[in-house]
Amino acid sequence: MSTLTVEICKIEEVIPHPNADRLEICKLENLDWNCVIGKDSFTVGDLALYFPIDSILPEKIESLIFGKDAKVKLDKHRVRTIKLRGIISQGLVIKPEIVDIHKYKLGQDFTSYLGVTKYEPPEKLPNAYGVCNKIKKMYLNSNFNKYTDIKNIKNHPKVFEEGEQVYISCKLHGTSFRAGWVENEANTIWKKVKKFFGLLTKWEFIIGSRNTQLTYGNKDKTFYKENVYTKTAEELDLKSKLKFGEVLYGEIIGYGIQGGYEYGCIEGETKLYAYDIMMNNKWLDYEDFRNFCEERCIRIIPLLYVGPYNKMIVEECTRGNSIIDPVGTPIREGCVVKPIIEQNSPYVGRKVLKSINPNFLLLKN
Repeated sequence: MSTLTVEICKIEEVIPHPNADRLEICKLENLDWNCVIGKDSFTVGDLALYFPIDSILPEKIESLIFGKDAKVKLDKHRVRTIKLRGIISQGLVIKPEIVDIHKYKLGQDFTSYLGVTKYEPPEKLPNAYGVCNKIKKMYLNSNFNKYTDIKNIKNHPKVFEEGEQVYISCKLHGTSFRAGWVENEANTIWKKVKKFFGLLTKWEFIIGSRNTQLTYGNKDKTFYKENVYTKTAEELDLKSKLKFGEVLYGEIIGYGIQGGYEYGCIEGETKLYAYDIMMNNKWLDYEDFRNFCEERCIRIIPLLYVGPYNKMIVEECTRGNSIIDPVGTPIREGCVVKPIIEQNSPYVGRKVLKSINPNFLLLKN
């Protein structure tokens, strides 16, 4: 789950709105969002309370911010990417006093105080290829790691330094997939019996989505009931291609996965694009990742750029049409930025950030 912070920020810049006399555009210090505000609401250097996109506001807080006659209203209490008179606005900037906050300082977090939560879309497993059977929580293998919680680069614009060697890949709109051999756990009665008699195998092959591990699908205990995750693993023969300690992470796209985003696939067709490999609990560097996928004949996520980091290059890679299907697929979801050599950051953990195309968010909304 991604983090969300409703905090006190400093107004860094205020510029006129090109299409509205009563509106202005502001930028916040240490953040990279554009926010549309009322004219003369703030001046440079003022402190303001910022609600990021995907903030879910309690009804009481929302009623304090929006009056009865307000032209802009929240849908289901959620702050979204919107377009106001032709300008994209991402987040809500208000005076703290509006929500009865009168003592505050720069950087102070009021998320819990205001009762604001983050919108998390429920994971909808594609049903175009059968039922996905989840393993009960008590039986999950903890060695089957979920994928990195990737934060938005606009919330952390200084994590990557100018000139730092990075690679930027497409962010595809599909369903997350993971599969690999991980150390077995004696987390069921049957497994405990096997372990007692020394019969429990050291390694277990598991497949799943971002948050779900899948299990046997019917009384005959055949290998997983038919679904898109099993279909993908079997089509690519991942159980044989991957070795002990190797886990592949990728995105399944294609017919029936996401409405309007078939990426040129015909009925019944899906494809997997790998975006990361974990080997013995360590992420592979860029070159090793590419070589791994080429050797195993696994398709990798489309690359947009490799070279020195530059903010403008990230912006260019964020927007535009799909690389895979530039004609039939509406627009690119965005991009993901990673260092050439794996590393961590004290601000975001694993140094991986995403940049989402605002037009994609508008389309979803």
